[in-house]
Amino acid sequence: MPRVGLYDEGGIRDVTAVVEALPALRWPFPLGDQFIAHFDRLRPRIEELGAQAAVIPTDQVRLLSPVANPGKLICAMGNWQHHGAPAGLMGFGFKATSALADPSDPVLIRWPDRATLHEPELAVIIGRECTAIPEAEALDYVAGYTCAFDTTMKEQKETFSFCKSVDRFATYGPCFVTRDAVPDPAQLGYRFWVNGEVRGERRFADLTGSPAFLVAFASTVMTLHPGDILMTGAADVGPVVPGDVMSIEIGGIGRMDVDVALSPHAR
Repeated sequence: MPRVGLYDEGGIRDVTAVVEALPALRWPFPLGDQFIAHFDRLRPRIEELGAQAAVIPTDQVRLLSPVANPGKLICAMGNWQHHGAPAGLMGFGFKATSALADPSDPVLIRWPDRATLHEPELAVIIGRECTAIPEAEALDYVAGYTCAFDTTMKEQKETFSFCKSVDRFATYGPCFVTRDAVPDPAQLGYRFWVNGEVRGERRFADLTGSPAFLVAFASTVMTLHPGDILMTGAADVGPVVPGDVMSIEIGGIGRMDVDVALSPHAR
């Protein structure tokens, strides 16, 4: 059974009992991930349970996605300064939510005759419903942040969302860090490796629009719900093949190492 864990130095504390405080729901279910929607109310209970729980070493657990039921997986496009896009101008693509993967599971290549591309990114997790919000208030609607691999088959523009929506092509982890622990996500950066070789090192200050702008801009065309995930766009894109290991580390969030394997359904 899935469990809820609170990261602590040296391991994870089991705080699964907090889900007993979630409201009982019946169809039609509300939009959004209900754990994220109620997180602020649940947080004192999480901290209380964590203080009582023993620490479990991280190598004794299997990590799951930090968001269980995202309603939308939104992908920013072409929005790094070296892409040459004007400041504040970006587009969006989408991944099907069925592409959601746990950080403990490998990315699975289903079309080995086509290039599969790595895209290491910062992911912004929406905490409250919002629409048409100003950039200055955007981070108030964020629950937290996590690392992401927005894996993609090499695509044509007309098949963008299709090529991002292969099973296991949306990996998030190792945890989500709450917004109060990250006052300004634009000041974060990442390092990225394939098989231990550094393939990229970036600062999110080099985006043409900040993470706050990304949230605000997305909200101009769609209502965002708790648990929706916005990925900040890829600066380092290149091929991976079965047997590779992709690693991303974002200071203040953590490191995620994900294997790449051939899908049993490969065509």
